[in-house]
Amino acid sequence: MKKAAALICVLAGALIVISQTSPPREQVGPLQDGGFLLNSGWTIRPAGRQVSLDTFPMASVLSKDGKYLLILNGGYKPPSVSVLRVDTMEETSRTPVADGWLGLTFSPDGKKLYVGGGSRASVFEFDWADGKLEPARTLTIIPEEKRAATDFIGDVAISPDGRMLHAAGLFHNAVHVINLQSGRVIEKWETGRRPYRILFHPDGKSYFVSSWADGSVYHHSANNGERLGVVRLGPHPTDIVWRARKAEENREEQARWTGRLFVSAANTNNVYVVGVTESKDLKMIESVNVALTARMPAGMTPTALAMNTDESKLFVVCSDANAVGVVDISEESSAVFGFVPTGWYPTAVRSLADGRLVVVNGRGLRSLANPNGPNPTVRPAPLHLGGPIVQYVGRVLRITCRRCGRTATAAAAKRMTTKVAR
Repeated sequence: MKKAAALICVLAGALIVISQTSPPREQVGPLQDGGFLLNSGWTIRPAGRQVSLDTFPMASVLSKDGKYLLILNGGYKPPSVSVLRVDTMEETSRTPVADGWLGLTFSPDGKKLYVGGGSRASVFEFDWADGKLEPARTLTIIPEEKRAATDFIGDVAISPDGRMLHAAGLFHNAVHVINLQSGRVIEKWETGRRPYRILFHPDGKSYFVSSWADGSVYHHSANNGERLGVVRLGPHPTDIVWRARKAEENREEQARWTGRLFVSAANTNNVYVVGVTESKDLKMIESVNVALTARMPAGMTPTALAMNTDESKLFVVCSDANAVGVVDISEESSAVFGFVPTGWYPTAVRSLADGRLVVVNGRGLRSLANPNGPNPTVRPAPLHLGGPIVQYVGRVLRITCRRCGRTATAAAAKRMTTKVAR
């Protein structure tokens, strides 16, 4: 009995020693391989090089000549539009905007920029020349004296002839139409609940609206706002891009469609493909799963889309996966090609003429400590008395965009996809 008791004590001691021999403590911050451990427990190892922006950039647009990339910053700090040279990715200017949320577009002639004015219930117009922005008109949708919290403007789109601007009224479930010659609102047309993106049909005679709350895409006449059709997709449709059928795509199935709409749905792992016939009938013809594995639950959060110049590849921003999916859309059926690792919570992507990608990251490349952050036990001193600035997380995060190398080769796609999976 004594020997057995002694053996038990030895084993117990051994177990204690083993339990005390734990792996090195992981700590939020830079990793030896160049990545970063986030406070969520995830790691990021983004491709490309970093360019600093302002807080929470959410939309981007290329100038007509392709020489400049403009990015709308709409986070905690006052909104602004950053102007970057495409060749060097150097930020050349940052122009303040009274307010802004998602809407960012050029006029067809490339001489005017328009920004959806968020809580200001307006659209802000800027003159654009020689890589510089100059404030022009404020196109007021709801006068300030009548404005309420529900008067909020998001996306903006201009008819191909440049005459009419359409603005999404998120909480009115409507599209406001502005005559750009007079600068006045001339119509307010009903659409689905919480309109997110507006996209014109190439002929300019109709437009499509993604409805956050309805999980659908609506099709309207540009002449009178009449609903021409609606197609049910999945929860939280966000971005929409149009791909016209190419002349060489004459297979029977492809010939049915004059074009295809690709629609990301943020509360799924899917990009939905909607076929559009010559008579403008809509039909959901494909669902592209951008999950990393076959049984992966929802969580990729596809929020934004872009195509390359020949429209053979679709780039899908997967915000909660910190990745951009690359999808081959050149055939009748789409196929996921691979994934590109990005910074923290990507929000927009652009494909450049030279084959490179620019990815806009909503939270930058890392988390940051804020030891002087808000303290519930201390009443903050007014700033005019010389008190320290509170280190609120939304202010201290360094937001970025990244220019990535070419992603079309199989070897590059495999290498980067492995990194995303890690």
